[in-house]
Amino acid sequence: MMETRELFEWVLKQPCFEKTSFMLFLNKFDIFEKKVLDVPLNVCDWFKDYQPVYSGKQEVEHAYEFVKKKFEKLYFQSTAPHCVDRVFKIYRTTALDQKLVKKTFKLVDETLRRRNLFEAGLL
Repeated sequence: MMETRELFEWVLKQPCFEKTSFMLFLNKFDIFEKKVLDVPLNVCDWFKDYQPVYSGKQEVEHAYEFVKKKFEKLYFQSTAPHCVDRVFKIYRTTALDQKLVKKTFKLVDETLRRRNLFEAGLL
C-alpha cells in the first residue's frame, strides 16, 4: 500500500496532471495538535530530520510548518520546469469544525477566482 507521500509524488508525475493545480488539505489538525506533543514527528521515516525546538502551541505550529514544507518541497521537486503555471496551496482543516471548513472552502474559492481573473488578463 502506498504512503500518502508516495501517492502524492506519483500523482504529480502523471502527464495527465501536468497542467493541473493542486490543493492539499491536511485534515484532522485537531488530532495532529494532540499527537505531536506526545509523539515526536521524527519517529516517522519521512520526518526523521525533524528537530523539536519549542513546547506547547509553538511546537505544534513548528511541526505543522515542517510537514507543510515537506509537501511543498516534494511538489516542487516533482514538478517539471515548464509547469510553472500550476498552483499549489496547502490548507489545514478539521473536518468536524464547520466554521473552519467554510473558511477553508472560502479560501479555495478566492484562490480559484483570483486565478481565473489573472488568466483572463483582469489582474
